[in-house]
Amino acid sequence: MATNDFLPFGGAAGANVMTQASYAALAARTAGFSSGTAISSQLNKVWRQSSIISAAVAQMISDNTGLDVLDDGTIATIVANLKTATSGRLLNTQIFATPGTFTYTPTPGTRKVRVRVIGGGGGGGGCAATTASNAAPGAGGSGGGYSESTLTSGFSGVSIVVGVGGSAGAAGANNGGNGGGSSFGAILSATGGGGGQGAVAVASPYSTGSDPSGVGTGGSINAQGTGGSPSILTTIQNYQSGVGGGSSFGGGASQRRYSDQGPGRQGVGPGAGGSGAASGGSTTTAALAGGAGAPGIVIVEEYF
Repeated sequence: MATNDFLPFGGAAGANVMTQASYAALAARTAGFSSGTAISSQLNKVWRQSSIISAAVAQMISDNTGLDVLDDGTIATIVANLKTATSGRLLNTQIFATPGTFTYTPTPGTRKVRVRVIGGGGGGGGCAATTASNAAPGAGGSGGGYSESTLTSGFSGVSIVVGVGGSAGAAGANNGGNGGGSSFGAILSATGGGGGQGAVAVASPYSTGSDPSGVGTGGSINAQGTGGSPSILTTIQNYQSGVGGGSSFGGGASQRRYSDQGPGRQGVGPGAGGSGAASGGSTTTAALAGGAGAPGIVIVEEYF
């Protein structure tokens, strides 16, 4: 068991120490003792307050590090061990959620970082114009990949890239765009999700798919986003567009169907895919656009 030389003074029950109220009102507490004789209970109060704090800090160092805390006049050793004892606390979290390129500047005192990277989600497919005798459901865009790691060096000044969300498939049988990749220097990266396919107007069973989801690389944890779901049409009044693929931060946009026709919905959470547009089987409807994918994100948690 580690040794702690810093012990509290006057801590026993019934110790000759003045009360807290009397000490708070003591003139010498702010002005200091002048000439004359100091009362022992007053001095004991001062010594107890200072010694208890030093004893508590020293005990924390001893407990957290397993190292001896010795009263040998070596301040540098105690300071170094105090830093070790308090390491690991969260200093700050920097969030980069806007697509673009940035330079990472650590908060002063940062010793290690936990970095999480998500690529942008893919856009959902659009759909062609429809009538009461046909329908067109587009596919959902796929989710962005994910990568995570804790770094103790080499992170200061690193270039950060946040991937864009894939563009919505334009109105008509147009595919959604792919999401952009996100990265933390050359250390961690996550590709964006693929776009969903657009749909033509048909009257017979039909389905469209999406490009692959994004993948994380370089981290101690790497994950693939969820693929955008295909659209499905069995009859012109029984169909649904594709759901947007999810990322490690949540699911993608919900689908459209015969009873809820309309343009695709936009992905919301970082890296989420947009859903496909869908219409048909009721009245004549103009071509509709898919839903855009959500941008990626880079999160840097900074620890002392």
